[in-house]
Amino acid sequence: MPTFRGRFVPQIESTGRPKKCMDILLWGANWTPQSQRDFDDLEVLREYLRSIRPSFCGIRVYAPVDHADTVAMLKGMGILFIPIDVREASPEILKKVQDKELGAAMQTALSCDADVLVTNNSDWFPYVEDFMDLALLIVDSGFLLYCCEIFVRGHDVPWAFAHPVVDITWNGFYHFAEPQTLSHGLGFLYAAQKKSVSAEGQEAGRSLIHNRLPNICFTRDRLLFFEMQKRAGQRAGWKRQEFNFEVGYYLNFYYPLIFGGFDQLALIVSHCLGLGLGEKNVGATYKGFLDALQAKNGKLHAIFTDPKHVEFMKRIAALRHYASHRGSLAPAKIVDPPAKEPTEAELDAEIAEAGADIVYRFMPPGDLRDTMVSIVRTNFKMAHYEKGKVVDGVVLIEIDGKKGFILPLNDTSWNFQKFTTFMNEVLAELGKAI
Repeated sequence: MPTFRGRFVPQIESTGRPKKCMDILLWGANWTPQSQRDFDDLEVLREYLRSIRPSFCGIRVYAPVDHADTVAMLKGMGILFIPIDVREASPEILKKVQDKELGAAMQTALSCDADVLVTNNSDWFPYVEDFMDLALLIVDSGFLLYCCEIFVRGHDVPWAFAHPVVDITWNGFYHFAEPQTLSHGLGFLYAAQKKSVSAEGQEAGRSLIHNRLPNICFTRDRLLFFEMQKRAGQRAGWKRQEFNFEVGYYLNFYYPLIFGGFDQLALIVSHCLGLGLGEKNVGATYKGFLDALQAKNGKLHAIFTDPKHVEFMKRIAALRHYASHRGSLAPAKIVDPPAKEPTEAELDAEIAEAGADIVYRFMPPGDLRDTMVSIVRTNFKMAHYEKGKVVDGVVLIEIDGKKGFILPLNDTSWNFQKFTTFMNEVLAELGKAI
């Protein structure tokens, strides 16, 4: 238990804070001109991060000391890096991969707590799942830049390599950073204004493109950032810090934001085509809206009723409904119970041996002490369940009476792409109709 100014402050074991420095290991030779341009772009970001005072996040680059080609390239380009000795693969890693060099790369990456191993050896990319088992990413130099963007955005540095802007605010950032994401919407707003669409239709469109869509982008990036942090916690062996609270917080915004986007698109369509429906009667899946739309524009109706879009809307609707009305989305674990659950006496013995009874040892008898004893026992009991962990980070979902588990963090980018595809289809066809 640490002391500050002579005071004991309780400490939670096996936990920590978000990783402030992203660690990158370069492993290759004869890097292409494109890779060199990527590394040069990365150094621009690193130099910008170093200029921020006080510093609150950074990116470190490692290179094996005996990789002469990589070392010469980095020195020639004036890129700061940390030399590192190559480590031989452990027996555990060699069980996963037979390639000794690949095993050495994995072991060396773990030795410097690398978040990402960057290579130009395409033969290694099929081993991506083996890297994920070690809480590592293996990428090429191009995807490395995307990983770095997510990392610094998670630390409140709005940055995009394709369109770098320094010190821009979040409310304008995504217009610069992701023009491809907003281009269809901006084009529609221009057409709506040019063709004198109703003020209600233009305002609904403006709110979608300038407010909701950047909100979705921001939430997506935070989820991807905490996915990186979960891997860092896994490598550190933390048992009580898996960033599930942070992930759950943003999931409880992500799904309602996307679901609301469906209905906002329906509202834009209703206003622009003059369907004559009250706003409360307009929704992407409402029968009244779909019937009125079918009578007015068959092509738009086909987009809203396309089975692949309907299936996606049902999936998001189930998660949004739970988050908004039934509870809070909180990723959890699926575990196999131990063959024999420990008794309270056995748990107390484990607690005492670990010294964890310090939490309540000196508390006087009473309800508060009993509560603390119960909490510590529960934590130690769950450790037994942890040994039988099957999968982590799952959320229960029910669609059309059928229940199942999903891994929402795995769906983050997929959900974003599915929504923007639907949005762009609707706005492109609506632009032709107004």
